Amino acid sequence: MRRVVITGIGAVSPQGNDRESTWAGVCAGRSGAGPITQFEASTWPVKFACEVRDFKLQADAYLPQHQKYLNRPSEFGLAAAHEAMMDSGLLETQPAADGHAETALSCDPELFGISIGAGIGAVSPKELASMLRSLAADGSYAELGRVVQDQTESRIFLRNHPGTLAYLLSARWNAQGPVTTVHTACASSGQSIGQAMLQIQRGEADVILAGGADSLAGELLLAGFCLLGALSRRNDDPKKASRPFDRDRDGFVASEGAAMLVLENRDRAIARGAKIYAEIAGFGETESAFRITDLPPDGRGTVEAMQQAIEMAGLTPEDVGYINAHGTSTEVNDRVECHAVQRVFGEQRMDLCVSSTKSTTGHLISAAGALELMFCVLALRDQKVPPTMNLDHPIPGCAFDFVAHREKVFTNEKPLRAALSNSIGFGGSNSAVLVKAHGTPSAQVTL
Repeated sequence: MRRVVITGIGAVSPQGNDRESTWAGVCAGRSGAGPITQFEASTWPVKFACEVRDFKLQADAYLPQHQKYLNRPSEFGLAAAHEAMMDSGLLETQPAADGHAETALSCDPELFGISIGAGIGAVSPKELASMLRSLAADGSYAELGRVVQDQTESRIFLRNHPGTLAYLLSARWNAQGPVTTVHTACASSGQSIGQAMLQIQRGEADVILAGGADSLAGELLLAGFCLLGALSRRNDDPKKASRPFDRDRDGFVASEGAAMLVLENRDRAIARGAKIYAEIAGFGETESAFRITDLPPDGRGTVEAMQQAIEMAGLTPEDVGYINAHGTSTEVNDRVECHAVQRVFGEQRMDLCVSSTKSTTGHLISAAGALELMFCVLALRDQKVPPTMNLDHPIPGCAFDFVAHREKVFTNEKPLRAALSNSIGFGGSNSAVLVKAHGTPSAQVTL
């Protein structure tokens, strides 16, 4: 079976608008939380979020014809994808007809694919109000029918369709291989990356740009999670609000951003002399089939996903040195995920680092799995694990190294060789993606 490696990474997040500033922020334990600026939130029960700040999508000759299809998450996705593609070395600069340089993909387009985890879009109340104003005063839909016939508001649906970003990326780089959109809430981009790995293993593509983009910091989606009671209400101290695995946690912090990874057939990457970050070696996806917003107390779906990923990689639980936990800072998720990790890795693994970077980035929903897998990959590169911030009173019964308050650096005598990213989505979807240091044989990893 073909092996798959990661040759390019890009990100846009509340920590920074590129890969390295994002990584530096989470390792330093810097919180991305602050007052909401996208709308007037003074009357809301939750007045803060982890927003992407000072972001501007770079000019691109490709974009003008597609500008009408962009929304906030897709702009993040395009920027992260461009960074990842440039980082991969797969783009070649060529002169254009108008005398300006342009980049072209150095890959057979029929063997280049896209796999994106996406949310339900970022529809604004203003857009909805525009549609509602089309209704007649008596509530009939006659005027709405006229608007639909004229297609004056059609872009609302195209901008916010889950599949639009995958289309934009495939059109941008002429991807004619498998193009996939995954929409399974918080597990979306973890599953999109896992599916991309499987497609390359099966020979359906040589290269796939995979990841996710989302925004939960706008009015409508934020309102939904407020109504669910899932968000922290620490309005007096937003930077302390996200506190995964802490006794005093009261909910997660809404966030936004994107992360993209270039997955490539290992033999092809080696042949072209590509920089290889890590090998993506294992993937598990399951459905808990319990309740739409709750986890089964025994953590069964999460347990099975982790076990599948480890088995596919040809490793054992003892080979994994770091887990980037889903770790949302909600009462149920943290307790059940901790129990699930114990079932797979043992109850007394004090050498196992388990941290939640949501303590600094907030929860990126459909983009969370991709960003957190990026952290696993960079942890292998730099031999350090980012911390879990605000962890003052760890929940009882979990004997792991939660990497509280500050990063952990590994030594040459005991290096980090394998890491796993967990994602647990509303509706019961689970994904686990395992990466290992490039050049590490399966079943021979030692810590």
